[in-house]
Parts: sequence; C-alpha cells; structure tokens
Amino acid sequence: MDDEPRKSLDTRRQRAAEMGGAASVDKLHARGKLTARERLDLLLDPGSFVEIGMLAHSQHADLKDRTPADGMLAGSGKIDGRTVYITADDGTVLAGTRGRVAEVKNKRVRDLALKHEKPFIALMEAGAARVQETYGATAAGLGYRFADHYRMSGRIPQVGAALGACFGGPSFTAAQSDFVPIVAGTGFLGMSGPPVVKVGIGLDTSTEEIGGGEISAKETGQAGYLANSEADCMASIRRFLSYLPSSCNEPPPRATPLAAPVDSEDGAEAITALVPENHRRAYDMHQLIELLVDGGDFFELKRDYARSLITCFARMDGYPVGILANQPMRQAGTIDEKGAGKARQFIDLCDAFHIPIISLMDCPGFLVGPEIERQRMVSLTGRLLNSIIGANVPFVTVVLRKAIGLAYIALGGRAVDPDLLVAWPTARFDVMGPEAGIELVHGREIAQAADPERARDDIRRRIEKESSAYAAAGMGLIDDVIAPAETRTQILGALERARRNQNFGFKHRIDP
Repeated sequence: MDDEPRKSLDTRRQRAAEMGGAASVDKLHARGKLTARERLDLLLDPGSFVEIGMLAHSQHADLKDRTPADGMLAGSGKIDGRTVYITADDGTVLAGTRGRVAEVKNKRVRDLALKHEKPFIALMEAGAARVQETYGATAAGLGYRFADHYRMSGRIPQVGAALGACFGGPSFTAAQSDFVPIVAGTGFLGMSGPPVVKVGIGLDTSTEEIGGGEISAKETGQAGYLANSEADCMASIRRFLSYLPSSCNEPPPRATPLAAPVDSEDGAEAITALVPENHRRAYDMHQLIELLVDGGDFFELKRDYARSLITCFARMDGYPVGILANQPMRQAGTIDEKGAGKARQFIDLCDAFHIPIISLMDCPGFLVGPEIERQRMVSLTGRLLNSIIGANVPFVTVVLRKAIGLAYIALGGRAVDPDLLVAWPTARFDVMGPEAGIELVHGREIAQAADPERARDDIRRRIEKESSAYAAAGMGLIDDVIAPAETRTQILGALERARRNQNFGFKHRIDP
C-alpha cells in the first residue's frame, strides 16, 4: 500500500509526458512541426527545463481525460546558463486550444518571471480559447494575460513565437512582446481565423492571406523574424536574448571581445572604399556594419520590413549595441511610415534595457507626398522624435553622407545630444536635398542665366561646399570629421566614456 501513491504519481507523470499520444504526435510531425517538448529541447540548455503544472488537466467533464498538462507545458529553464520562464502550447492536445487550467499555469509562470526578474517566452501553437470552457458569461473572466504583459513591458524581455495558427489571444500576446519570430508556412498571426471571418463577414479566405509569415514579417511588421524552420525559430530566440539583460535592473551581458574586420589592414581599406563619394550611388549598409562590429556578426530585427532602415543588435568590445542605419540600396535610405515605426520601437527597446545606440546615418529625408501623409507620417515622426530625444543610453551618431532635414534630428542629430557626433569627409548637412533646394531657391536665377546648366552646376558646387562636413565642423556643430577607418575606434572610445555614467532600473514600457 505504501507504494501505491508513488506508482500513481509515476503513472500520471508518464501520461502527461506522452502529451496527446503517439498518433497525435505523428500527425504533428507529418505537418512538418515539432512537439512542445521537442521545441524546448532545441531552445533550452540540455536538461535545464523544470516543469510546473505537469499534472494539470481540464476541469470540463468531457475533456478531463483528454487534456494531459491541459495542453500547455510551463516552467523555467536556462539559455546560455541564464534562467528564463517559458510556456509552450501543446499542439497534440485538442489542436493546442487554450484551456482554463492552462491559463492558470500561464499566469503562474508570468508572475514568477516578473517576481524573479527573468525573461518570459511564449511558444504559441494555439488558436483561441477552447469554446467548451469559455462559452457564454465565463468569457467575462478572460484576459488576465494582457494586463500581465503590460506590467512586464520594459521590465523583463518578452518573446512571443508564432509556431501555429495563433489567432485571437496568442496574437495579442505577440503584439505585446519585444520579439516575435514566426515560422514560414506554419505560423500565423491575426485577430481571427478563416472560420470566424467567414461567419463574421461572409468572406472565404485562408490563414496565409490573413496573417501568414510572409505578410506578418514583410508587409505588416507584426513579426520581427521570419524563420525558415522551427529550429531556426528557436535559434533566433536564443540569439535575441543573448544581447539583453534578464531585467531592466541589470546591465546587458558582455561577451568575450572580438576583433572587427576593420581592425585589419584589408578591413581598413575595405571601409574606405565601400561608400561612394557620389551621393547618388548606392552601397550595401550591411557590409559596413559587418566591418565595424565584433567578429563581423550582427542580428537584424524586422529584416524583411521597412527595408530602407536597418535595426540590429551587435557587439563592440564584447558589449551589446543597437545599430540604427539607413540602407541606400532601398529607396536611397529614405524613411517611410513603416521605417518611422520600426525605428521608434527599436529605440524604445534599446533604451528600456540599457543597450547603447549607434546611428549610421545616410538619409535623404522622410518620404513625402499625399499618400505618405495619409499614413499619418507627421504623427509617426513625432513619436519617433519623442523616443530618440527621450532615450537615456549612450548614443553615437556617425554621418556617412546625407543628413537632411528632420531626418537628421530623428536619427540622432545635434538636437538629440548624442555622446559623440562625427561625420565622414563625404557627409553633407542641409535642410533639404540639394536638387530641391536649388530649384526652390535659385530656380528663377537659373532660368534667366545665359547658360542655365552652367549656372545650376555653379550653384550646386557652392551649396555642396557650404553643406559639407568641414563646414559643420568649422561652426562647431559636429564634434569632428573622421576618416572611415577610424569609425570603430571613435565609437568604442565614446561608449567607454558614456558607460561609466549609466544607471539601471525601470524606464518605460515598450509600445507595439
């Protein structure tokens, strides 16, 4: 008799470990997907997962025996030796739909993450809540998770991964998270899935059309990383968290410092030759970033969205940095409404978790025209300005070529009071692009000249001289003009000086 309780415990644990059973696991694998436990094996350090709520199950009479762990794994584990809290929907149990007991487990993990100041990760497979358990007035008790995400925002890093059809509540979790990877072909984000859309507005549609990986990562920007597999998704989460502290009360984690390609003779020559003096010629900003950062390695967020602006994490002297950079290969580096939102959210993320920001500026300005104004460009730019002016982290601005108008301020100009503001010899500063300025100010003079083209060229050369980096340095409006090969050394020196004055603690939430 003494062994009966122990045998019962072993039996119950074994049943929960089997999840929805072999047939359900096989069905999931046939769709090219992993089980929740397989995902945790990929994400966490080996043997580090500590599960809670393993013996939970639905309290609904018809579902009690069909819901091991109530369809959700919950607990803590480690990534690179650091503790994280995690929940993982189990797609083998009632298609991963959310049960009421699973939500109790979910809240318990969120509470512990905030109490212990550790990152929270949600591996989401679920659709909406189970209709059987939330039908009618019981729905009035839902929604605790969203208040929890609000309280966690800016205090601990939050990750919401879309691994299945995450319509409804899971999508809102993603929207409130700091990093949202989505798996191409199997992950979906949206307010409601096709059946609800059909009932609601009579439209036949597909999960891919509503919120597939391509749409979420490239068109709406609601996903920050488009993974080509679940293994890639788990690796992206590990990489993202490697740059962030466990909470806002800690400094970002330093890694072993590595040399950068620019430190070598070949690298110094490459960075000098990379950026054309002709402002109309494009180059790939990714190559410049690779030359400047430790080991040439960086991790880009929202890579496929608003591609005229690059936002990425990297390391310099082992310390995490956030890099904000224009991409001349796309729209000449112009900022549109998508880019303004992308930059603002990235700046808020870096500021909340004390990650220094480096702005590599080559921007002809904000996109203009009637269509862009319909996207509320003025309001979006205002929010970006508030974020960058309010950021309280070490900030370095390097102007490579174009620093035009309000975009100069919004990306780290003098008004932002960066810790270092330098320019390459190829840089120019102006209130608007030279061609527009020539026509607006000198159009009549050019038209009346005996040789209009020569007159235009003479005016252009004068404007270029008056807007040069040397002119700005001569007026004391920038700190220095530097050679391209000196860029990394200048950045490292500024970050070292500013780092000693950093304070840690809660600053603000991070809005979607």
